[in-house]
Amino acid sequence: MPGPPERRAPDVASLERGQHQLRARRSPRWIAAGVLAICLGGIGAVLLYNGAVTSEQVLRVNSAVARGEVVEAGDLGPVTVGSLPGVSTVPAEQLDELVGQHALVDLPAGSLVPAGGVGAPAVAEGTVRMGLSLAPGRLPSQTLTPGDRVLLVPVPGPDDSSSDLGSAVPAVLDSAPETAPDGVASLVDVTVDSAASERVARLAATDRLVLVRAG
Repeated sequence: MPGPPERRAPDVASLERGQHQLRARRSPRWIAAGVLAICLGGIGAVLLYNGAVTSEQVLRVNSAVARGEVVEAGDLGPVTVGSLPGVSTVPAEQLDELVGQHALVDLPAGSLVPAGGVGAPAVAEGTVRMGLSLAPGRLPSQTLTPGDRVLLVPVPGPDDSSSDLGSAVPAVLDSAPETAPDGVASLVDVTVDSAASERVARLAATDRLVLVRAG
């Protein structure tokens, strides 16, 4: 009866050759390429994440608005920006709140709206802001801009028996003149001393004011 098959001892030389071939297949170039691909993928993921986290929508000036002018709907619009350290901006969701407000600083077209750049004009203590409706010929034909110093000069009306209506009232222009809805009069906002506000209001109501630029 034949005995069990003879077990051959492993061929040590063959095993060593196989291990050597396996090690040879692990090329350093491929290992380096794999490590580089992993690193680049990680960097790309970080950049995409940072871009998504730091980008935000802020308000941009579409049309230039001078200081003191009223901001209209088309003057501002949203724009997406990345991280802007040290740059003052206004979130885009505040657009509706700013429309109808006044520009408190000059807003050049293409610039970002700074925080506090649009809002209700501040009125200094002891002064009042008032609107005037002036007939044609009652203000300079040259361009007037907010911040200009002007004089409100009383003039007699056709039925006045006396031409002495008091001295001129110093004022500061708060808005550029605009044409009234009737297409004739000019509308303008000015700031005057509180003590003179009542007299100015009475003169304006009876069309007895002329606005002149102060020197």
